[in-house]
Amino acid sequence: MIPKHVKKLQSDSRHLKTRLHTKNTLVVESDSNPSMQYVVSVKFGKQGEVYARCTCDWARHHGMGCSHVMAALEFLASSKNRTLSFWTNEDDAKRQKQRTFKLVGGGRKNRIWITSRNAA
Repeated sequence: MIPKHVKKLQSDSRHLKTRLHTKNTLVVESDSNPSMQYVVSVKFGKQGEVYARCTCDWARHHGMGCSHVMAALEFLASSKNRTLSFWTNEDDAKRQKQRTFKLVGGGRKNRIWITSRNAA
């Protein structure tokens, strides 16, 4: 399941505190309950695929691209002086003329497109 309001989630994710736990595992605070944290695991495919799983309720019910995943990916990008934008379709992402990745979920249609650019 892809979220309907990706840009709002992206905006909300920028306020979440994130820390690296291991190379591919991050801990992200909850937006609704700051004393709660979620674990996000991230793997990168060879053809621009990003596989990310979160322990939040949305993700446990087959949702993908929650604000915790976005915060974790943005945290990883910032370590390379990059910033990300998230898109619900490939055309919008490619129009940005930036490096493009795809956040992959279950099923062929479950994709969120990610563009990466130098942080300003």
